[in-house]
Amino acid sequence: MKNCHSRFNAVAAALLACSAALASQAALAVDIQFRSFSASAAIGPPAEEYARKLKNITTTALGPGSEVNFVKLCGTPTPSNPCPIPAINAKFGGDIVAAVAEGRTLASGLVGFDAAYISGGDLNRAWGFLYNSAVPFGPTFDEYMGFLYGRSVDGGAQTGLDLLQSLLDKRGVVAIPIVGSPEQGSGWFPQPIGDVPGRDGIGLKGLCQSGWTMRYLPPAEFVLGRACDNLVGSAKNIKFIAAVPGGGSLLAGVRANTLHAFEFATPTDDISQLFVGADNPGTVSSASFGPPRFLHFPGWQQQFLLTHMIVNKQVWDRLSPGQQELAKSMGRDHVVSSYGENLMTQGPSLSFILDVNRYDTNPNNDIVLTAWPKKDLELLRDATIQFLNARANDHPALNLDDLQDYVTILEALRKYVRSNDLYWDVRQVPTRMRFDDWENAAGESWGEKQKRK
Repeated sequence: MKNCHSRFNAVAAALLACSAALASQAALAVDIQFRSFSASAAIGPPAEEYARKLKNITTTALGPGSEVNFVKLCGTPTPSNPCPIPAINAKFGGDIVAAVAEGRTLASGLVGFDAAYISGGDLNRAWGFLYNSAVPFGPTFDEYMGFLYGRSVDGGAQTGLDLLQSLLDKRGVVAIPIVGSPEQGSGWFPQPIGDVPGRDGIGLKGLCQSGWTMRYLPPAEFVLGRACDNLVGSAKNIKFIAAVPGGGSLLAGVRANTLHAFEFATPTDDISQLFVGADNPGTVSSASFGPPRFLHFPGWQQQFLLTHMIVNKQVWDRLSPGQQELAKSMGRDHVVSSYGENLMTQGPSLSFILDVNRYDTNPNNDIVLTAWPKKDLELLRDATIQFLNARANDHPALNLDDLQDYVTILEALRKYVRSNDLYWDVRQVPTRMRFDDWENAAGESWGEKQKRK
């Protein structure tokens, strides 16, 4: 009997110890204010959906009063914009990672941020694009997921995301990929690069000598510039701007003749930003070159988009282990679900874009779907290789430590691609073959048989 009591007391003591341990790890509700970077349809709203999902799952899994609540931070409201994006304090020189690393709970007041939702390119000036959309002409979304979440680095020792976090630990932030988006368009131009019905394309050579001022963000800007250097040398006559002067919209820049051509995002994003009221790229014209009504594909420069929530390390460390794991696992979940939600809207969005001006009896404002010629894509691919290799030595323009990190990430990605490229080369049925001539029993087509003019 004494032994039974001893065993009972031991079990009771163990249960009490476990209860005490659980109580000591109890998660308290946490509000984390984050700065966003875009109101674009397929980018901004999905971040808020991630916040909603995370709040729900932490409440359900950890109990009421244990939720993690990411709250979008607004700047000073205006009549036209009730929640503008807050400015980054000038002390950070535009570096949003530095602003999050410093945080906002300083004696001097609101200086940095608890967290920020960012394009992957903003992670680092030298190598951030490798976690934004990989490389031009590089892996597709599903292929890149193997690098990001699979044990693809150092012989299976870590994932691509582990590698990213190891580089960010020294910066004082934690990164969680949270939103995925599909291929972007590759240019709204006032003339077609490839041939379209009734009109010859100007080709890459014509673009290089067009005189256009373009918004074509890095690394695609660097690739396009290098391709033009290779093709026409000193006859190159294009220039790039990082943003529209005065902070206006892209179409305002076209109307003001300070911008003539640009790449933006997916058809769904384009509708949310470029189709405002009666204005669109077919109806707004620059004085020098006319409307940028020729919409180009494929999106060689950005075959997917991955956006991230970065969190101040001290704020992150205040979360319980359970809250941290749920924040990361919900990020993985939402990368996939947001990609699916984004992808399913693109067909109807592209149809809307191509039809929006079609029936107004003015053929000069019709938006025309245009393909890059294969030979020009090959020139751009070759320029991509040159750019990637040369960037490792881009000092003093870029920090030496950042360039070393760039080399580390790029080599890890190269090894992953090399190990899988044989399969990728043979796995897919040619896209245009898949749904041609498919009909259901009622004779209704699966694919769109009528070719767009």
